Amino acid sequence: MDRRLSKSESHGNPVGDLLRGWRTRRAMSQADLAFEAGISIKHLSFVETGKAVGSRDILLQLAGALDLSLRDRNALLEAGGFARQYGERDLAAPEVADAKRAIDLLLKRHEPFPAIVTDRRWNVLQANAAAARLMTMLLGEARMQRPLNHMRMFLAPDELRPYVENWPKVAAALLMRARHEAMAAPLDLALQSTWRELLKLPDLPAAQFDENETPGPLCEVRLRKGDIAVGLIGTVLTLGTPQDITLQELRVEMFMPADDASQAVLEEAAHDA
Repeated sequence: MDRRLSKSESHGNPVGDLLRGWRTRRAMSQADLAFEAGISIKHLSFVETGKAVGSRDILLQLAGALDLSLRDRNALLEAGGFARQYGERDLAAPEVADAKRAIDLLLKRHEPFPAIVTDRRWNVLQANAAAARLMTMLLGEARMQRPLNHMRMFLAPDELRPYVENWPKVAAALLMRARHEAMAAPLDLALQSTWRELLKLPDLPAAQFDENETPGPLCEVRLRKGDIAVGLIGTVLTLGTPQDITLQELRVEMFMPADDASQAVLEEAAHDA
């Protein structure tokens, strides 16, 4: 005779499942997490198994100890039956006007060197004039009228790939970074979808991913088209401690000339513009 499943049996324990998953990815024991969160191991064990219901404050303490993104903190709160705490606003929203002004100033001050702003899926949201000039020189004006994705620009065969002299090295570095960011946000279905789309691109290098290896902060790119040759060293900046999901997920990609000749090319392009 079939017995009726209880609510916890039929729906599982979403909070416990999330905590165990994140704890495993952080290589933390229950004792480690309990200590960092300032709660007892017994209470954490009960929350993970569903024997106890974690309060909103407890879940936020655990999220902080796990160093979860704001998006993942919202997911943990919702799994526990609580409302989201962190908003997600468009960059045009008045609430993020100060941050937007700071980003605009940062891009402008980086001239005559390229800089772009990307979202969590590596879509290009904003580019300074130097980045637009360089992309136009390489891909033409028509391409600049369509949406750009930073990862796809370098990995797809019909984008920048033909003009990247050290493409295997650049592609391997970008794939490592993309995988690292995708694996850090397993619940972000949109990001996971973009990551899978990238992996379907043809002729990608057979990158060997080390679970414990993190991407380096710098990556040199050597670009050449005809007589135009530019070497760039790119680095990624993030905003400090924003309380908005959109702002936390923004990446400012800033490129410096790798040598004097590259600097001269970029400065001349700015002068001629």
